Amino acid sequence: MIYDNRMTQEMLALLGSTVTRFMREGIPFELHELSQAMQILKENEINPEIKQRYEAIIRLLSELMH
Repeated sequence: MIYDNRMTQEMLALLGSTVTRFMREGIPFELHELSQAMQILKENEINPEIKQRYEAIIRLLSELMH
């Protein structure tokens, strides 16, 4: 992923923790699966700031897929 000004350290941390979940469970994944997992995490999150970070990451992943 190309780092740009839209990707904050907090967003990278959320992305990293999501990827770590896949890796710990030995589950191969692609960008669309990562995006789907982040969507579920966003929906279950109660903190509005973190929800907003998830949304921004999901948008960036979507740009990478298209």
